[in-house]
Amino acid sequence: MTTALVPRWLVLLRAFARQGVNQRLAYPAGYWMHLVNTVIKMFGVVVVWSVLYSVSASSFPIPLPDMIAYGVVSAVLSELLGWWDGPHFHLAKRVRTGLVTGDLLRPMSVPYQLFCLWLGETLVVAALVVLPVSAVAALAFDVAGPVSALAGIQFVVSVLLAYVLLFCLNFLVGLLVMLTMNLFGLMVLYHAVITMLSGVWIPLWFYPGWLSAVTNWLPFRSIFFTPLSIYVGFADSTQAWRGLGLQVLWTAAAIGAVSLAWRGIRRKLVIQGG
Repeated sequence: MTTALVPRWLVLLRAFARQGVNQRLAYPAGYWMHLVNTVIKMFGVVVVWSVLYSVSASSFPIPLPDMIAYGVVSAVLSELLGWWDGPHFHLAKRVRTGLVTGDLLRPMSVPYQLFCLWLGETLVVAALVVLPVSAVAALAFDVAGPVSALAGIQFVVSVLLAYVLLFCLNFLVGLLVMLTMNLFGLMVLYHAVITMLSGVWIPLWFYPGWLSAVTNWLPFRSIFFTPLSIYVGFADSTQAWRGLGLQVLWTAAAIGAVSLAWRGIRRKLVIQGG
């Protein structure tokens, strides 16, 4: 297929995604540290839940194999759905150095540029980290797949929606960094909120009623808890469809917020450095 027949947006996506791939592959030592860290994290999660179940298995709403699956898949998903680094860090760096001026001149919006870069980096992580770690998990812990074929489809759709939603949240945090020029403080707060309210490490069914009710009104549970509860079968088919519908609403709202916020901040952008 010739370039003339390929849509322009797809050509740009491929170009920026390739740039993201190159950025992720630039540091081989960093890759090996990333891989080892993910394996250690996965084993740590399994050990913690196994010890807790040995103390009081009746306190848990799902059996130990499902809880181990929750923890292992969560550890793997946290590599694909990254919130500690990503578009917000890239945006803050470009603003501090003044390089964002060049981004503004490109024939595509800055949010779309960053999404394509993040997509390229994610593809590398999926191929070089997630796949080998998933193989280790399958051999070491005999982690089962989703409870049904329908649950498997719902899980994949849920992860894709969570990916777009998390990008939007990351980008909005990056815009706050542009306004405050305070990267570290905002990132610590953001990291704490995602860790506590998304269900990435502690399933939300353990939370007290009032806190669980709070998470129902926030988008963070749609990032990890929704796909993970579908995967292990904690959410039945009806609950899974309801969770997917909520993800669609949050993702659409987040995309709209990114569009509106970027239009407003672009007019007031102040470049430092460069």
